[in-house]
Amino acid sequence: MPELESIYRRSDDFVFRRIEGETILVPIKGNVEDLDSIFSLNESAALAWQSLDGARDLKAVAGLITAEYDVPREQAEADLLAFVQEMKTIDAVLDTCR
Repeated sequence: MPELESIYRRSDDFVFRRIEGETILVPIKGNVEDLDSIFSLNESAALAWQSLDGARDLKAVAGLITAEYDVPREQAEADLLAFVQEMKTIDAVLDTCR
C-alpha cells in the first residue's frame, strides 16, 4: 500500500489524453484494443496523474488537490492513496525507490 511519503512517477507505458472534455489514460503496450484497459479519470485523478512526476511525494500531491478542489485534506489523501494503489495494480505508476 502506498504511503504519503512515497514518491511515484508515471509509467511510460501509458498516455494521458483529453478528448472532447474527457480525460483518459491509455496503455501503449499490451492489449490496447481492450476497452477495459482504457481508464477515464475525473478532474482530481487527472491532476494527481499529472503530478506524479517522480519528484513530489504523495503528501505534496494531496496538497495540490486540496488547493485546487474544495475537499478536506484527509479525503484528498485517502482518495489519492486509493488512486495510486489502483494505478500500481496496472503498472501505470512506478515507485521511485525501485
